[in-house]
Amino acid sequence: MLVDRDGRLEEVDSSRGMRFVGARPELVAYARGCLEARCAMIRFVWIEARDWYEIRIEAGEGQASGLHALVTVEPIEPPFGLTVRELDVLTLLAVGLGNPDIATRLAASLRTITKHVENVFAKTGNWTRAGAAGMAVDLGLLRLPAPGGTELLPLQIGKVERVARGLADDHASRPLRSQPVSVRRPILLGAPLSLSGMAAADAQEMLKGAELAIREINGRGGIGGRELQLITQDCDVSDPQSVIAAHRSLIEAEVDAVAAGYSCAEIAVQDMLADYGCPYLHATTMESVVERVRRDPVRLGNIFQVCPSDIHYGPGMARYLIETEMRAPGRFRNRRVVVLQPNWPGMDVGVVAMERILGEAGWTVELVNDLPLKSIDWPAVVRRLHDRDPAVIMLAYYFPEESIAFQRAFLADPLRSFVYMLYAPSIPSFRRELGADAEGVVWATTTGLYGDGIGRSFVERYRANFGANPGRSHASIAYDRVNMLANSWARVGNSRAFGRVAADLRSIVHRGVNGAYYFGNSGQVGLAFPDNTQDPSISQAHLVFQIQGGRQRILAPLPYGDTPLADPPWFETAV
Repeated sequence: MLVDRDGRLEEVDSSRGMRFVGARPELVAYARGCLEARCAMIRFVWIEARDWYEIRIEAGEGQASGLHALVTVEPIEPPFGLTVRELDVLTLLAVGLGNPDIATRLAASLRTITKHVENVFAKTGNWTRAGAAGMAVDLGLLRLPAPGGTELLPLQIGKVERVARGLADDHASRPLRSQPVSVRRPILLGAPLSLSGMAAADAQEMLKGAELAIREINGRGGIGGRELQLITQDCDVSDPQSVIAAHRSLIEAEVDAVAAGYSCAEIAVQDMLADYGCPYLHATTMESVVERVRRDPVRLGNIFQVCPSDIHYGPGMARYLIETEMRAPGRFRNRRVVVLQPNWPGMDVGVVAMERILGEAGWTVELVNDLPLKSIDWPAVVRRLHDRDPAVIMLAYYFPEESIAFQRAFLADPLRSFVYMLYAPSIPSFRRELGADAEGVVWATTTGLYGDGIGRSFVERYRANFGANPGRSHASIAYDRVNMLANSWARVGNSRAFGRVAADLRSIVHRGVNGAYYFGNSGQVGLAFPDNTQDPSISQAHLVFQIQGGRQRILAPLPYGDTPLADPPWFETAV
């Protein structure tokens, strides 16, 4: 933790260190004394009952924090097996006191002190007073407060203690040279991932994207010389208690930020992380959780949805259908859309807005939302679709497991309808498991991997590290999340200054692999192009893909889309 000249405290590594030092005014005074005495660094031993601690105080100067003392506290076992009294003797020996003076200050007999000195020599392996004294200074085997009220002059630690006691003379010595602050604990990034639960394939994408970013950051020297470390917690995104337990574990680990995908317990997660305070960057893609941040921006000011919300899916599909009809009149055999929306808490894909937009163009929209989250009877759903005979079927469902099951059931009894899915086909397992049956599927995402030079470079590095290409959404957004945080941590200079890191995230535009991220808006949410803004330099394109020839082709919007809509192969066999 950091202490400034006025005794103000600021976290650096963890709240445990801040609580420890903050509860001990003497340590705060030593830190201030280190600054006032213009000492670059001191080390000493602090003892409470049977607990020993190594205290290290380093003076430094940061761009954001100004002149400060970095205090690190490490629990230790007694070095060399020394007793408390033997450490007292070694401390006084190090400042040049003879055995009679040590005996006087410790109110002990000369014979007792002589025995202690012999024990110190034997335990440390130093058989001269000069050798033992040098070792004590080098290793920080000096006890504060000084034993017997002795001033430990002429040692630097003695000057610091004198200043801390308010006994300092006017220190008119040369100015302190700024020293690099060494913080041993890595910066910790928490990642709750459904590695063995629902959407496990997607979680693997997120994990690899984050790991690639961390490898590259650490390969460049870390963040201010500190290593970045990923702390993962497995959970099932469809099980609220599992999700909550994973986030609780990350909070207990005192991570510096949490980067997550999505879950069914976002309201509870937001409340937990608002109380903890660290930046929370998620891709839940739900307007309902963004709206909470809008309503309570102070309490939830550390919550960021990095991608645009689900409410853009409906209008995005409506826009694409209308634009396609304008370019190719009669492209669709009728103007009926059926939306299949399983039950997912808080989900709103913008059906009302889609109904209004398409209604003005002569389309009808029917919503089927009586479906469970898992184990859906898709053959029965397909029979219902035959009764309605739509030109377009929108599957408003994010998870690949059920999306794959739907496609198989649909191809067993197809209609001459376009299948328009949300997000799930971005995951490589969708095409891998379906094979040729994935051909022709149209799908959209509010955040996706661009096909430009930045995107192609990411794909090459990902393939070089993991032996396969990434999916078209969450691997790259996980990569972008890590880099956004790393850049803010580097600018702020302290990953534990949660408020300043959040303020920095709100103030910048980050150009990532999935487009541009800007959170300086109500709700602290990624902006959608072209729905929220016509400026692609501050937003992420609402991409529409179709699987053609076994490859993901971008259909829209301009200037990202370069491929026309193709008839899917099931049109040849559908009734």
